[in-house]
Amino acid sequence: MRFSITYASTLLILICLIASCKNDKPDLAANLDATDWDFFMIETNGKKESAPAGLKINMAFLEGKLTGKATCNTYSAEYSIDKDEIKVGQVIATEKFCDNENWDARFVSAIKKAATCNVSDEILSIICTDGTKLSFSKRTLASVTGSENTDVADISELLNLFSDLKPTQLHLYSILIGTNIDVYPFVGETITPNMYELFDASSTSMFRQASMLGAYAIGKLDDMYILRVPGNKGSNSITLYTLKDGKLQVEMPLALANDDPSVNIQQDAWLKDLDQDGKAEIIVRQISAPQGQLGQEVIRVFVKATDGSYRPSPTLRANKAGYPLEKLK
Repeated sequence: MRFSITYASTLLILICLIASCKNDKPDLAANLDATDWDFFMIETNGKKESAPAGLKINMAFLEGKLTGKATCNTYSAEYSIDKDEIKVGQVIATEKFCDNENWDARFVSAIKKAATCNVSDEILSIICTDGTKLSFSKRTLASVTGSENTDVADISELLNLFSDLKPTQLHLYSILIGTNIDVYPFVGETITPNMYELFDASSTSMFRQASMLGAYAIGKLDDMYILRVPGNKGSNSITLYTLKDGKLQVEMPLALANDDPSVNIQQDAWLKDLDQDGKAEIIVRQISAPQGQLGQEVIRVFVKATDGSYRPSPTLRANKAGYPLEKLK
């Protein structure tokens, strides 16, 4: 009987050790999610070429989607990782002319053929089906700021940037008249890179990727934190954040504008106590005109639900005549 117990105990220990060893193996897909990388070298047929100084090519992994900038063009694609194999779906990229000796085209072409990837010592390597190798260094607080001071700010420091907004009707819009940012009413206080980690993973990644555009604290009303963040017309899209689990997390976009050839969208928002209950509602008016289609327009009222999120009200309505969109000049 004693032998049987000892044998069973030994067998149980072995099983636990095997399971432990299996669990200790890094999960590459999980480790890459919500990380950002700067491209620095390409190797083709044994020949290594370092990216020219000042060349901006980067890549972010987030929730099954690759996004980044290839010099003057942006790109995105869905991806999946199984062990060390990576599959990249259709790569969608803008087609601006970039004076960079074709580095953007070479990079995007290689990404389409990605086959395997691995991470070692903060270096990401992607091997393509034709043998091309792309190398990236991990984008960190130090690499973004260019400083050895990598202390993450306290959440109180971030929240102190948001001044209280007056509880009257406030029209939020992203249209910047001309190029003088000083006349734009929603300039806001600069959110520094050491505060990026105090946001949800998607925002942290976006702020790091668009570090030259930056993020700005506009103000606070009740539990609504209003930010100016990178968007299609530069750093002047306005987004609502709420504080959850000690971080500011995206609640919903408020104001944005996109006048690319494929689609024209403008969305403005208003903060107003529409039903006079002492709490501000969000009125959102949007006009969109996809290429080749008739323009569509909608105006909705969002109210705070019991779980703290903002959802369209089933009863409150807003008259469009009282909420004119800021005009494109």
